[in-house]
Amino acid sequence: MKKILLTVLAGLAFVTANAQVPASPFTLGIKGGVSSTKVLFNDVQSTSEFKDPKNITGYHAGAFARLQIAGFFIQPEAVLASSGGKIQVFDNQVTTPTGSSQEFKFTRLDVPILVGYNIFNVLRVQAGPVASIMMSAKQEGKTIDEYMNESDWGIQGGVGIDISRLTLDLRYETIKRQFTETSNKYNMRNQQLILSLGYKLL
Repeated sequence: MKKILLTVLAGLAFVTANAQVPASPFTLGIKGGVSSTKVLFNDVQSTSEFKDPKNITGYHAGAFARLQIAGFFIQPEAVLASSGGKIQVFDNQVTTPTGSSQEFKFTRLDVPILVGYNIFNVLRVQAGPVASIMMSAKQEGKTIDEYMNESDWGIQGGVGIDISRLTLDLRYETIKRQFTETSNKYNMRNQQLILSLGYKLL
């Protein structure tokens, strides 16, 4: 057994020394978790003002694949996620403005494509773009997805840990969408701090 092991190690060393690419390990798994999410508003053209954003709890579940070459990897995912936030809405047309706390809720299909580096096959650092498709959007129970971009791009990045078949990730994500209605127009940025637990099936 020792001779076989030494032969395999010598073969791997020879391949590396000759700059040949070894067989790439492939991982396929499932994941889910929670997030702390909020909404921010910019370039507002409306009779309302949006102030004092507050976080709400979001949830997500999906699948991931990982292709690794040496210490580097690429990891595409498909994740169904709920997000949103609470914010104070003030009506500028009222003589004495009073604010009401309104909650935004989004259901999205997110497809992150992360590139990263694996340190000692345990710790990962990763970042990349995320394509986001809006499935539904509500403001205090009122459907508003018809006024929002159906799809957009954002960014995602963070760190992760692999322990046997388990994966644990902590990431930051930001996605901007435009809201356009007859009398209202603004850019809405949805930010999330995402905690995920995954399991490698392969």
